Amino acid sequence: MELLAVITLMGVLASSVAMRYGREIFGDTGVRSKAGELSIGLNHAQRAAIRSGIPHGVAFAGSLGKVQSWSIVRLDHDGSETVVDGPYVMAEDYTLSVDSNEIVFDFEGNGTSQISAMFSGPNRRWSVSVMPLTRMIHSQEVK
Repeated sequence: MELLAVITLMGVLASSVAMRYGREIFGDTGVRSKAGELSIGLNHAQRAAIRSGIPHGVAFAGSLGKVQSWSIVRLDHDGSETVVDGPYVMAEDYTLSVDSNEIVFDFEGNGTSQISAMFSGPNRRWSVSVMPLTRMIHSQEVK
């Protein structure tokens, strides 16, 4: 009986600690997830452009300071854009700001512009950027 009482008491204490600190510790995992999703989308567009020889990219909808959604697009020969995947809509809990409306990759995987995206949540921020010379897509938490 004593053991049962101790385990019950430990469970109650653990749940109260989780309720108190859980939101701060786990609350912004969505920001990390969205940053990872954009990194994968950029990588997908870059690889599709290399594989097909047709320019692919990521287009952002909304203002630069508050992006509402983004999509992976293909640039057709007539200059029009065709949505390949998306749109990926931003949740109200997070904000995404970018320094360009779109980035397009050519057949070698080079981006038309350097791009930096900043995901912000209540407690955490993540940045995603395409490195200009190496063509690497870099995602990291910003303190």
